[in-house]
Amino acid sequence: MTKIKAVQPFLHPGSINFKYSPFKAWKEIGGQRAKGLYPPRALHGIAFKCSFPRICRCREARLMFAEPVSISFDTFPYYLSHDIVPFLWDCWPCYYNKVEEWLRRYKVKAAIFTSRQEMEEISRRLPELKVFHCPEGIDETLYHEGRPLSERTIDLLEFGRSNEIIIPKGFQFEGINHVSTKVGEKFLFSNEQLYAAMADAKLTICLPRSITHPQLAEGVETLTQRYWEAMLSRILIVGHAPQELIDLMGYNPCIEVDFSSPTKQIESILSHISDFQSFVDRNRLKALEIAPWRTRMKHVKTWLEEIGYQV
Repeated sequence: MTKIKAVQPFLHPGSINFKYSPFKAWKEIGGQRAKGLYPPRALHGIAFKCSFPRICRCREARLMFAEPVSISFDTFPYYLSHDIVPFLWDCWPCYYNKVEEWLRRYKVKAAIFTSRQEMEEISRRLPELKVFHCPEGIDETLYHEGRPLSERTIDLLEFGRSNEIIIPKGFQFEGINHVSTKVGEKFLFSNEQLYAAMADAKLTICLPRSITHPQLAEGVETLTQRYWEAMLSRILIVGHAPQELIDLMGYNPCIEVDFSSPTKQIESILSHISDFQSFVDRNRLKALEIAPWRTRMKHVKTWLEEIGYQV
Protein backbone atom coordinates (compact mmCIF):
# COMPACT_ATOMS: atom_id res chain seq x y z
CA MET A 1 0.00 0.00 0.00
CA THR A 2 1.12 3.56 -0.70
CA LYS A 3 1.29 5.79 2.35
CA ILE A 4 -0.63 9.04 1.92
CA LYS A 5 -0.36 12.17 4.02
CA ALA A 6 -2.51 15.30 3.89
CA VAL A 7 -0.73 18.64 3.49
CA GLN A 8 -1.93 21.70 5.40
CA PRO A 9 -3.28 24.36 3.00
CA PHE A 10 -1.45 27.66 2.85
CA LEU A 11 -2.75 30.13 5.44
CA HIS A 12 -2.47 33.79 4.55
CA PRO A 13 -1.73 35.86 7.70
CA GLY A 14 -4.91 37.36 9.11
CA SER A 15 -7.30 35.55 6.76
CA ILE A 16 -9.26 32.31 6.72
CA ASN A 17 -8.69 29.56 4.15
CA PHE A 18 -11.86 27.48 3.74
CA LYS A 19 -9.67 24.56 2.68
CA TYR A 20 -8.21 24.36 6.19
CA SER A 21 -11.35 22.92 7.83
CA PRO A 22 -11.21 19.53 6.03
CA PHE A 23 -7.48 19.32 6.75
CA LYS A 24 -8.21 20.00 10.43
CA ALA A 25 -10.89 17.28 10.38
CA TRP A 26 -8.42 14.86 8.74
CA LYS A 27 -6.03 15.53 11.61
CA GLU A 28 -8.80 14.98 14.19
CA ILE A 29 -9.68 11.54 12.78
CA GLY A 30 -6.05 10.45 12.91
CA GLY A 31 -5.02 10.87 9.28
CA GLN A 32 -1.29 11.18 8.61
CA ARG A 33 -0.02 14.67 7.78
CA ALA A 34 2.91 16.31 6.02
CA LYS A 35 4.28 19.81 6.42
CA GLY A 36 3.33 22.46 3.89
CA LEU A 37 6.37 23.61 1.91
CA TYR A 38 4.93 26.66 0.19
CA PRO A 39 7.41 29.14 -1.34
CA PRO A 40 8.35 32.54 0.11
CA ARG A 41 5.83 35.30 -0.56
CA ALA A 42 8.02 36.83 -3.28
CA LEU A 43 7.72 33.61 -5.30
CA HIS A 44 3.98 33.08 -4.94
CA GLY A 45 3.27 34.52 -8.38
CA ILE A 46 5.62 32.09 -10.07
CA ALA A 47 4.22 29.09 -8.17
CA PHE A 48 0.69 30.26 -9.00
CA LYS A 49 1.20 30.75 -12.75
CA CYS A 50 3.69 28.03 -13.62
CA SER A 51 3.56 24.24 -13.61
CA PHE A 52 7.01 22.69 -13.54
CA PRO A 53 8.02 19.18 -14.69
CA ARG A 54 8.24 16.41 -12.13
CA ILE A 55 11.84 16.02 -10.94
CA CYS A 56 11.59 12.74 -9.04
CA ARG A 57 9.06 10.24 -7.73
CA CYS A 58 8.74 9.48 -4.03
CA ARG A 59 7.05 6.41 -2.62
CA GLU A 60 4.55 8.38 -0.58
CA ALA A 61 1.49 10.22 -1.91
CA ARG A 62 0.02 13.56 -0.80
CA LEU A 63 -3.62 14.52 -0.25
CA MET A 64 -3.80 18.21 -1.16
CA PHE A 65 -6.70 20.65 -0.96
CA ALA A 66 -6.92 22.78 -4.10
CA GLU A 67 -8.90 24.95 -6.49
CA PRO A 68 -8.44 24.74 -10.27
CA VAL A 69 -7.59 28.42 -10.49
CA SER A 70 -4.63 27.90 -8.13
CA ILE A 71 -3.95 24.17 -8.47
CA SER A 72 -0.22 24.58 -9.15
CA PHE A 73 0.25 26.77 -6.08
CA ASP A 74 -2.05 24.70 -3.87
CA THR A 75 -0.09 21.51 -4.63
CA PHE A 76 3.38 23.09 -4.70
CA PRO A 77 6.03 21.71 -4.41
CA TYR A 78 4.79 18.17 -3.82
CA TYR A 79 3.51 17.70 -7.37
CA LEU A 80 7.19 17.82 -8.42
CA SER A 81 8.05 14.72 -6.42
CA HIS A 82 4.96 12.89 -5.16
CA ASP A 83 1.79 11.32 -6.49
CA ILE A 84 -0.98 13.81 -5.71
CA VAL A 85 -4.58 13.08 -4.76
CA PRO A 86 -6.19 16.51 -5.25
CA PHE A 87 -9.28 17.49 -3.28
CA LEU A 88 -10.93 20.00 -5.61
CA TRP A 89 -13.40 22.83 -5.06
CA ASP A 90 -14.91 25.17 -7.66
CA CYS A 91 -14.07 23.06 -10.71
CA TRP A 92 -16.44 25.05 -12.93
CA PRO A 93 -16.79 24.24 -16.65
CA CYS A 94 -14.38 27.03 -17.60
CA TYR A 95 -11.67 25.07 -15.73
CA TYR A 96 -12.41 21.60 -17.12
CA ASN A 97 -9.70 21.72 -19.77
CA LYS A 98 -7.12 23.07 -17.30
CA VAL A 99 -7.91 20.40 -14.73
CA GLU A 100 -7.90 17.62 -17.31
CA GLU A 101 -4.52 18.76 -18.65
CA TRP A 102 -3.02 19.06 -15.15
CA LEU A 103 -4.28 15.63 -14.07
CA ARG A 104 -2.88 14.07 -17.24
CA ARG A 105 0.48 15.84 -16.98
CA TYR A 106 1.15 14.65 -13.44
CA LYS A 107 -0.36 11.21 -13.98
CA VAL A 108 -2.87 11.64 -11.18
CA LYS A 109 -4.52 8.34 -10.32
CA ALA A 110 -7.27 9.50 -7.95
CA ALA A 111 -9.10 12.77 -7.28
CA ILE A 112 -11.84 14.07 -5.00
CA PHE A 113 -14.47 16.62 -6.05
CA THR A 114 -16.98 18.61 -3.99
CA SER A 115 -19.31 18.84 -7.01
CA ARG A 116 -20.89 15.64 -8.31
CA GLN A 117 -21.55 17.04 -11.81
CA GLU A 118 -17.97 18.22 -12.14
CA MET A 119 -16.66 14.87 -10.92
CA GLU A 120 -18.78 13.10 -13.53
CA GLU A 121 -17.45 15.32 -16.34
CA ILE A 122 -13.79 14.84 -15.41
CA SER A 123 -14.42 11.11 -15.02
CA ARG A 124 -15.90 11.04 -18.53
CA ARG A 125 -12.77 12.72 -19.89
CA LEU A 126 -10.39 10.55 -17.84
CA PRO A 127 -12.09 7.16 -17.46
CA GLU A 128 -9.04 5.58 -15.78
CA LEU A 129 -9.08 8.19 -13.00
CA LYS A 130 -10.49 6.99 -9.67
CA VAL A 131 -12.91 9.65 -8.47
CA PHE A 132 -14.81 10.34 -5.27
CA HIS A 133 -17.61 12.82 -4.55
CA CYS A 134 -17.22 14.57 -1.19
CA PRO A 135 -19.92 17.24 -0.82
CA GLU A 136 -19.09 20.52 0.88
CA GLY A 137 -18.87 20.21 4.67
CA ILE A 138 -18.48 22.66 7.54
CA ASP A 139 -17.02 23.20 11.00
CA GLU A 140 -20.31 23.00 12.85
CA THR A 141 -18.87 24.24 16.17
CA LEU A 142 -18.88 27.86 14.94
CA TYR A 143 -22.67 28.13 14.60
CA HIS A 144 -25.26 28.60 17.33
CA GLU A 145 -28.88 27.46 17.41
CA GLY A 146 -30.05 30.87 18.66
CA ARG A 147 -33.46 31.75 20.00
CA PRO A 148 -36.80 30.62 18.49
CA LEU A 149 -37.63 32.33 15.19
CA SER A 150 -40.38 34.47 16.70
CA GLU A 151 -37.91 36.01 19.20
CA ARG A 152 -35.24 36.97 16.68
CA THR A 153 -34.64 40.61 15.73
CA ILE A 154 -33.31 40.30 12.16
CA ASP A 155 -36.13 39.46 9.76
CA LEU A 156 -34.05 38.94 6.62
CA LEU A 157 -30.29 38.41 6.65
CA GLU A 158 -28.35 38.47 3.37
CA PHE A 159 -24.81 37.14 3.37
CA GLY A 160 -22.53 35.93 0.62
CA ARG A 161 -23.55 36.08 -3.03
CA SER A 162 -25.83 38.77 -4.47
CA ASN A 163 -29.57 38.05 -4.41
CA GLU A 164 -30.64 40.78 -6.84
CA ILE A 165 -32.47 38.16 -8.89
CA ILE A 166 -34.92 37.96 -5.96
CA ILE A 167 -34.63 41.40 -4.33
CA PRO A 168 -34.14 44.04 -7.03
CA LYS A 169 -31.46 46.64 -6.42
CA GLY A 170 -32.92 49.56 -4.46
CA PHE A 171 -36.01 47.64 -3.31
CA GLN A 172 -36.94 48.27 0.32
CA PHE A 173 -39.28 46.18 2.45
CA GLU A 174 -41.73 47.99 4.70
CA GLY A 175 -41.62 47.12 8.38
CA ILE A 176 -38.96 44.43 7.89
CA ASN A 177 -35.51 44.53 9.45
CA HIS A 178 -33.44 43.66 6.39
CA VAL A 179 -29.71 43.31 7.09
CA SER A 180 -26.96 42.73 4.54
CA THR A 181 -23.43 41.78 5.57
CA LYS A 182 -21.91 43.11 2.37
CA VAL A 183 -22.07 46.36 0.40
CA GLY A 184 -20.47 46.04 -3.01
CA GLU A 185 -17.28 44.08 -2.37
CA LYS A 186 -16.91 45.30 1.22
CA PHE A 187 -17.81 43.03 4.15
CA LEU A 188 -19.36 44.92 7.06
CA PHE A 189 -19.24 42.12 9.63
CA SER A 190 -16.39 40.30 11.33
CA ASN A 191 -16.70 36.52 11.53
CA GLU A 192 -17.87 36.70 15.13
CA GLN A 193 -20.47 39.33 14.25
CA LEU A 194 -21.67 37.19 11.37
CA TYR A 195 -22.13 34.11 13.56
CA ALA A 196 -24.10 36.21 16.07
CA ALA A 197 -26.26 37.73 13.31
CA MET A 198 -27.06 34.28 11.93
CA ALA A 199 -28.25 33.14 15.35
CA ASP A 200 -30.55 36.18 15.46
CA ALA A 201 -31.99 35.95 11.92
CA LYS A 202 -35.32 34.53 10.87
CA LEU A 203 -34.89 34.12 7.12
CA THR A 204 -32.17 34.15 4.49
CA ILE A 205 -31.86 33.59 0.75
CA CYS A 206 -29.71 30.81 -0.70
CA LEU A 207 -29.33 30.27 -4.42
CA PRO A 208 -26.76 28.14 -6.27
CA ARG A 209 -24.40 29.77 -8.74
CA SER A 210 -26.30 28.08 -11.58
CA ILE A 211 -29.03 30.68 -10.89
CA THR A 212 -27.03 33.74 -9.81
CA HIS A 213 -24.18 33.34 -12.33
CA PRO A 214 -25.46 31.03 -15.08
CA GLN A 215 -22.71 32.01 -17.55
CA LEU A 216 -20.03 30.73 -15.16
CA ALA A 217 -21.89 27.71 -13.79
CA GLU A 218 -23.11 26.51 -17.21
CA GLY A 219 -25.76 24.32 -15.62
CA VAL A 220 -23.60 23.02 -12.76
CA GLU A 221 -25.62 23.10 -9.53
CA THR A 222 -23.69 22.30 -6.39
CA LEU A 223 -23.93 22.55 -2.62
CA THR A 224 -22.14 25.43 -0.88
CA GLN A 225 -21.35 26.17 2.75
CA ARG A 226 -24.04 28.85 3.04
CA TYR A 227 -26.77 26.21 3.21
CA TRP A 228 -25.08 24.50 6.17
CA GLU A 229 -24.46 27.85 7.89
CA ALA A 230 -28.15 28.73 7.67
CA MET A 231 -29.40 25.33 8.80
CA LEU A 232 -27.01 25.14 11.74
CA SER A 233 -28.17 28.61 12.80
CA ARG A 234 -31.83 27.58 12.46
CA ILE A 235 -32.50 30.20 9.78
CA LEU A 236 -35.32 29.51 7.36
CA ILE A 237 -33.92 29.27 3.82
CA VAL A 238 -35.82 30.68 0.86
CA GLY A 239 -34.26 30.00 -2.52
CA HIS A 240 -33.37 26.78 -4.28
CA ALA A 241 -31.85 23.58 -2.94
CA PRO A 242 -29.20 21.87 -5.10
CA GLN A 243 -30.05 18.24 -5.79
CA GLU A 244 -26.86 17.23 -3.95
CA LEU A 245 -28.29 18.78 -0.78
CA ILE A 246 -31.69 17.14 -1.18
CA ASP A 247 -30.02 13.76 -1.68
CA LEU A 248 -27.92 14.22 1.47
CA MET A 249 -30.78 15.44 3.65
CA GLY A 250 -33.40 13.04 2.32
CA TYR A 251 -35.79 15.98 1.83
CA ASN A 252 -35.74 19.58 0.61
CA PRO A 253 -34.55 21.80 3.50
CA CYS A 254 -35.43 25.01 1.63
CA ILE A 255 -38.61 26.87 0.79
CA GLU A 256 -38.40 27.05 -2.99
CA VAL A 257 -38.63 30.65 -4.11
CA ASP A 258 -41.58 31.87 -6.14
CA PHE A 259 -39.76 33.79 -8.88
CA SER A 260 -43.01 35.39 -10.02
CA SER A 261 -43.37 37.37 -6.76
CA PRO A 262 -40.42 36.63 -4.44
CA THR A 263 -40.66 39.74 -2.27
CA LYS A 264 -44.35 39.10 -1.54
CA GLN A 265 -43.50 35.49 -0.72
CA ILE A 266 -40.84 36.64 1.76
CA GLU A 267 -43.25 39.09 3.40
CA SER A 268 -45.91 36.38 3.70
CA ILE A 269 -43.48 33.88 5.24
CA LEU A 270 -42.22 36.42 7.77
CA SER A 271 -45.78 37.18 8.86
CA HIS A 272 -46.17 33.48 9.78
CA ILE A 273 -42.59 32.70 10.81
CA SER A 274 -43.55 30.65 13.88
CA ASP A 275 -45.14 28.07 11.58
CA PHE A 276 -41.64 27.13 10.38
CA GLN A 277 -40.03 26.52 13.79
CA SER A 278 -40.24 22.73 13.64
CA PHE A 279 -38.85 22.82 10.09
CA VAL A 280 -35.69 24.75 11.04
CA ASP A 281 -35.29 22.58 14.16
CA ARG A 282 -35.29 19.50 11.94
CA ASN A 283 -32.81 21.11 9.54
CA ARG A 284 -30.35 21.86 12.34
CA LEU A 285 -30.49 18.34 13.78
CA LYS A 286 -29.93 16.77 10.36
CA ALA A 287 -27.11 19.20 9.54
CA LEU A 288 -25.38 18.39 12.84
CA GLU A 289 -25.51 14.74 11.83
CA ILE A 290 -24.25 14.92 8.25
CA ALA A 291 -22.55 18.29 7.61
CA PRO A 292 -19.36 18.23 9.79
CA TRP A 293 -16.05 17.87 7.98
CA ARG A 294 -15.13 15.10 10.41
CA THR A 295 -17.92 12.99 8.93
CA ARG A 296 -16.82 13.88 5.40
CA MET A 297 -13.17 13.03 6.01
CA LYS A 298 -14.03 9.66 7.53
CA HIS A 299 -15.69 8.80 4.20
CA VAL A 300 -12.62 10.08 2.33
CA LYS A 301 -10.34 8.02 4.56
CA THR A 302 -12.37 4.85 3.91
CA TRP A 303 -12.34 5.44 0.15
CA LEU A 304 -8.58 6.03 0.07
CA GLU A 305 -8.03 2.79 1.96
CA GLU A 306 -10.31 0.93 -0.45
CA ILE A 307 -8.26 2.05 -3.48
CA GLY A 308 -4.94 1.10 -1.93
CA TYR A 309 -3.65 3.96 0.24
CA GLN A 310 -2.37 3.66 3.79
CA VAL A 311 -3.78 6.64 5.65
